Amino acid sequence: MIVKIYQRFEDKWFRINEKIRFLLVGSFNTAMSFILYYAFLYFTSGKEQLALFLMNLVNINLSITTMRYYVFHSHGNFWKEYTKAFSSYIVLYFVNVGLLAFFVSIIDLQENLSVASPLQNIPNLDKAISQLCCIIIMTFITFFIHKYFSFRQQKNKATE
Repeated sequence: MIVKIYQRFEDKWFRINEKIRFLLVGSFNTAMSFILYYAFLYFTSGKEQLALFLMNLVNINLSITTMRYYVFHSHGNFWKEYTKAFSSYIVLYFVNVGLLAFFVSIIDLQENLSVASPLQNIPNLDKAISQLCCIIIMTFITFFIHKYFSFRQQKNKATE
């Protein structure tokens, strides 16, 4: 029963355009990564680079798994694709480190908010907003890296 329900879901899911699937799965992964980032930001007392590192440790495997299967529907060699995707995420991590440092340096809400603003009471809000800016940029980069590198489907030479 459960298997049949899942198979029906899967049949409908893979009829959805790949870019739409990327947006849906990517939204889920992004929400998870941001929740993890903000939680780690809280537990590390606002150390944004440490929070980013910890978030990536947890979220990379989730992202690889969901992107590999639910977006690109890849059935290639798992370890080969995992290695390529993991190496992509390492590169993306360092891009994110640089972007985060940049955005944290230009977004200073404490300086720009009035003392009476309720936003003053949200810890690390400027760092959270900085990471949101990074996420927007990283989303586009991630799609192209995965589509054309990590989970690229090999063309069958007989069909070319």
